[in-house]
Amino acid sequence: MNRFCARTLGLALFAFLVVAFAVQPAMAQQDQATIVHHRLIPAGDTCATCHKVIYDQWKASPHAANGVQCTVCHGETTADDFAGMPALSTCATCHADQVAQLKSDPFMKGKTCVSCHQAHIFAEHQKAAPKGE
Repeated sequence: MNRFCARTLGLALFAFLVVAFAVQPAMAQQDQATIVHHRLIPAGDTCATCHKVIYDQWKASPHAANGVQCTVCHGETTADDFAGMPALSTCATCHADQVAQLKSDPFMKGKTCVSCHQAHIFAEHQKAAPKGE
């Protein structure tokens, strides 16, 4: 009986991992933006009013340090094309070389900026130590 339970548990875990990895790219940034309807922000409120954690992450990011506001990537909240998940082309507006490299690298096939850079944090890649160090 123990062997049967272990085998069933192992198969269930395997199935979960297969599904998780199959679904993950669908949740990542796409070539097309995910358009959502956003309510009008009441006077005196900001993005931080409802999205405090995300806003705090952004506030500590290089984008905030360089004055890149929420609307630069997402658009105006009142617009019909407000991007809940901005398109890869939005990143290319400022980071054309990096997006071109991403698209041309066979190893990165199917990946996007947010595959490696958590949305709203955008931490730099840590450079690997040179060999022998």
